[in-house]
Amino acid sequence: MARIAIVGPGAIGLTVGAALMEGPHSVVFCGRHIFDDVAVTYGADTLRLQATVITDESKAQPVDWVLFCVKAHMTESASGWIRPLAAANVAVLRNGVEHMEAMRPYVPTETRIVPVVVWIPANRTGPGEAAAGAKPRLVAADDAGGCDFKNLFAGTRVTAETTNDFVTEAWDKLCVNAPGGAITALTERLFPDMRTPLIEELARQIVAECVAVGRAEGAKLDESLPLRYAQRILNSTGSNSMYGDRLAGLPLEFEARNAVIVRLGAKHGIRTPVNAALVALLSVVSAK
Repeated sequence: MARIAIVGPGAIGLTVGAALMEGPHSVVFCGRHIFDDVAVTYGADTLRLQATVITDESKAQPVDWVLFCVKAHMTESASGWIRPLAAANVAVLRNGVEHMEAMRPYVPTETRIVPVVVWIPANRTGPGEAAAGAKPRLVAADDAGGCDFKNLFAGTRVTAETTNDFVTEAWDKLCVNAPGGAITALTERLFPDMRTPLIEELARQIVAECVAVGRAEGAKLDESLPLRYAQRILNSTGSNSMYGDRLAGLPLEFEARNAVIVRLGAKHGIRTPVNAALVALLSVVSAK
């Protein structure tokens, strides 16, 4: 049994936390609001368990693992939990391609950081409540930390895997996140309401820039991916967190989804005008 702290009981934190609670682990949720139970729907099946929640960093006790599940732009504000929890391992479950770079300033040198790519379509529906897809999936690097992380989820409702090419895995996920969040947040509409050739072409261009920069960073991304992913994104029927945050008037996660493409593109001398335009627009509509 491992002692695990979930920092950030949003859609992802609740989904992975509930799965771990059903297993042999001791789980505490660390966030801003108290809730008595955690209730997560995995596909058509709902799991409800009594929750342990703390909202005061001074009451944190040492654990074996911290699963850092906050949105990328909330990293600094939630980082105060890390030292009081005194974990030997911090798994970073976030969007984008800079897991290690984003977390290292807030984690003691001796603490092992485990970057994790999240493939979980999920929405927070209330305090302690979330709805997720039937097959939530996490991917870590195929090293000692990634294998230990994978073992935490053995026999649970969440599939944890390892890959020998984490760079490609992270950029592949960014190719989905970059167009999906930006387009829906700016239009305040979901894709079933805007399946047009113009939107498909916009999505293709966003992904094409992401692929070009990702390949320069070492990711193995196929040239056919922009068109395939643009069509896949337009055929999606669900929501996403940037769209939800836009409707709620909250800050948007565009730095980790689009601005990183522009910034790393500049490093490699790769033009990214479409993502640059999106960043300009998103920076205006994102609540401060």
